[in-house]
Amino acid sequence: MTGNPVEVSVCLFTYNFEKYVAQAIESILAQQTGFRVQIVIGDDCSTDNTPAIAREYAAAYPDKFTLLLNDVNQGGTRNWLRTIGNCTGKYIAFLDGDDYFTDPFKLRKQYDALEARPDCTLCFHGIEEKYEDLSGHDKVVIFEKEEYELRDFLSRGWFVRTATTFFRNGVAPAQPPEWIYRYPYRYDTILHIFLCMQGNALFLPDVMSVWRKHGKGMSKTMTDNVIENIETEVALARQLDEYTGFIHTREVGKYIRRAYSDLFVRTLNSAGRNRHLPLLFKCMRKMDYARTWHHFSRKLVGS
Repeated sequence: MTGNPVEVSVCLFTYNFEKYVAQAIESILAQQTGFRVQIVIGDDCSTDNTPAIAREYAAAYPDKFTLLLNDVNQGGTRNWLRTIGNCTGKYIAFLDGDDYFTDPFKLRKQYDALEARPDCTLCFHGIEEKYEDLSGHDKVVIFEKEEYELRDFLSRGWFVRTATTFFRNGVAPAQPPEWIYRYPYRYDTILHIFLCMQGNALFLPDVMSVWRKHGKGMSKTMTDNVIENIETEVALARQLDEYTGFIHTREVGKYIRRAYSDLFVRTLNSAGRNRHLPLLFKCMRKMDYARTWHHFSRKLVGS
């Protein structure tokens, strides 16, 4: 790439998204910034037409694209790290290949926000969730505060959507610890901790992206096995508590108790609950009873 230095690199993560990826790319190309933007496509060995579509755009805009088309499937974490590692911009934005930006000034707004706050390392914003397979479930997600710190991320777990993530390049470790690979498809959660160990996160209420929910999306894949998913998140919470020096153990503990409450409710409501009696007893030892009671009392009132 030649010309002015890159100010923002957009990581576009793809895997078998031929139906959606053109819209994702077009939403990046539509950004009005006043500065140079690099688009880094990390494709994890798609078996459909996604790589061909990426090549077509790269041929049309050779000064904008960096293509990383894996010949062998690397898995989500390694593909993300490879893609991030090829970003040359001062800032990095994320976008999954089945999502898209909706505000042409999104990158500019987040750039200006972090330029004005050199003490902050991360910026995120409101998002619209669109359910492709379920009508009537679309919603807008807005958070309650303008600024978040490390304790917020440790106490809440994952909540910043990928298509809203915008952060300073070079803050997170280039060679992260090996334990990150034990938690597939959760590097966004881990990255937010890395970033917020060095500064706070800014939230912009503007709704500037769409998170598309559909049967082939990663969020659907992860939630198909609810028990495994929640237990992995609990293990990751404990790992992050250790990594951050146990300075917010109380907040992490609250998160874990909430997670076990949710796991208890999901397991109790499942068809195979009799097979999971040991898990139910484990949850009863560790869960947040007030949260669990609130769930069942709401059901009683609703009935």
